[in-house]
Amino acid sequence: MGKLFHLLTDLALDPKKQSIFINNPRFLMDEVGLSQAEQTAIMSKEDAKVAAFFAHEIVQPAVTTSDPGPDPLPDPDPFPLPDPDPSPSDPLKEP
Repeated sequence: MGKLFHLLTDLALDPKKQSIFINNPRFLMDEVGLSQAEQTAIMSKEDAKVAAFFAHEIVQPAVTTSDPGPDPLPDPDPFPLPDPDPSPSDPLKEP
């Protein structure tokens, strides 16, 4: 992935970079080395223009085609919890 992807990821995760971008987007885009076309796409605020830079990227989806098998470390079932409010007709409850 390119510089644009890394910048967008940083903007999503780093509050300091978000602040810099809000105050001076051109400075930050120049600092990370975005092309003029990438900068124009971001400044346009149009999703389709920004997404077009990722159109050539092939993302390998994670697909499971079969059952992965039993859990190697199965978690034991918890003990049954007692009924917090037994009904009046409960045979275990003393009259």
